[in-house]
Amino acid sequence: MTASRWDELFARRSLGIRLGLDAVTAGWHRLGEPCRGVTAVHVVGTNGKGSTSAMIDHALRGRGLAVGLYTSPHLHRVGERVRTDGVAQDDDVLLDAVDRVLAIEPSALPRPLSFFEVLTLAAWVRFADARVEVIIAEAGMGGRFDATRICDAKVVAVASIDLDHQQFLGDTRAKIAAEKIAVAKRGVPVFSVPQVPEVREVMRAHTGAIGAPLVFVEPLARAPIGLVGAHQRDNAALALAAARVLAPEIAASELDGVVWPGRFERIAYGGGTIVLDVAHNPAGIAALLDALREHAPEASVLVGTVADKDPAAVAALVQRSGRTWAWVDLMAFGASGTRVDAPIVLDDVATTLGWIDARTAAGATVCVCGSHVLVAAVRAHVLGLAAAQPGERVSGP
Repeated sequence: MTASRWDELFARRSLGIRLGLDAVTAGWHRLGEPCRGVTAVHVVGTNGKGSTSAMIDHALRGRGLAVGLYTSPHLHRVGERVRTDGVAQDDDVLLDAVDRVLAIEPSALPRPLSFFEVLTLAAWVRFADARVEVIIAEAGMGGRFDATRICDAKVVAVASIDLDHQQFLGDTRAKIAAEKIAVAKRGVPVFSVPQVPEVREVMRAHTGAIGAPLVFVEPLARAPIGLVGAHQRDNAALALAAARVLAPEIAASELDGVVWPGRFERIAYGGGTIVLDVAHNPAGIAALLDALREHAPEASVLVGTVADKDPAAVAALVQRSGRTWAWVDLMAFGASGTRVDAPIVLDDVATTLGWIDARTAAGATVCVCGSHVLVAAVRAHVLGLAAAQPGERVSGP
């Protein structure tokens, strides 16, 4: 990848998150409306969107459909966000699509496009080039103003809704639910995992008002082979229901074998085991700790979250688990980290990786969680991958 050609895109991170659809919609029109009419599954929620999207993609590709999968953020390289037929885009190929998007911006768009808006439009350009039959579109943050609303959704899948991004979406689960369920459209079926009562109420009220059928799925008897944790039974049921709208004969067993890095991903390393999980808010960490109790009861935990993910609540959950644990100040990894009261605080990259190496050398299992940035850095270390360039360290949408 040529770093300098990415500079303009990465510089747009300084624009922050832009609410509103005018710019991305205008950009889509200027590009010739790529993928207009292509059937899409729109996946929204707080936790579990990525796993759900990966399962839908896996099941539909197994039925012979040409599928484009759009997810965020990435772990190691930007091309991971845009997959066709299960294969992540080559970075330079995606960059060509980014260049095509940037070329239309001087054409009187209402405002400059954000980082996520540019990548969303570039993904649709690539999907059009690949002539995909179905798009699986994972919303980046909310729903109502998310750039992925350019998709032609024939079904909406709602993963678990909880507190996250409160500065943009609202300070209660009900307010966040209202932002996410706003993607629903008249007559388009909506499926959801079980939700807390205040979220269910908001979802029922909105879908009822616009005439969108709403079904809350029941968890499957087991998680698909390849994914771990009781929460994945909910996600799998959601993926199965959404996929069946497009391919009604799909069976639950067709979800088996899905591969999705950073979701209870176990890697043998240094005589021990690394478990990598991108759970990054209190609800996600709680689900991860439940999975650890069953599948890795002896694991120690290395955790660090960015400053707006309620680090104190995350630390309290890990502390109550009774495990050996350490906190990582993500400032060392180029993210908006913070320090908490923890038995061990690691505040530089070398010390963090050394702590992992020492424990695994003794045969221990270490679970690394709390941030895509942290998980990506550790995953690159244990697998011998090239570390992301500083500009590529994108922990949000």
